[in-house]
Amino acid sequence: MQHIAILQRQSPYNSSAGREALDLTLALAAVEHRLSLIFCADAVYQLLAVNQQSNFPLKYYQQSFKLFGLYDIEHVYVCQQSLQQRQLDSNDLALPAQQVDPVQLKQLLATQQQIVCI
Repeated sequence: MQHIAILQRQSPYNSSAGREALDLTLALAAVEHRLSLIFCADAVYQLLAVNQQSNFPLKYYQQSFKLFGLYDIEHVYVCQQSLQQRQLDSNDLALPAQQVDPVQLKQLLATQQQIVCI
């Protein structure tokens, strides 16, 4: 079992990177790797509650975050600085995520065997 961090930096609506990161996360969890998901920069928008509108052309893949419990994905982090820069706080998040400051983030990444940046 490897310790793998998936570091997401992309907005959920500018590209398919968020959906691809979710697919990768679930695939790695299915083969029993210990995962840490980290949302930084515009990726923090992936954690916001989504208002489903029928005229919105993109799929709401964030609903699949509910599967994390089934896959034993327990380590979800969000960059505190990224939240502050976007005037968000933990109450705005639809998914519980532990806030980490830049020093804690560096320490977290140092404990990983693999880091995947998306």
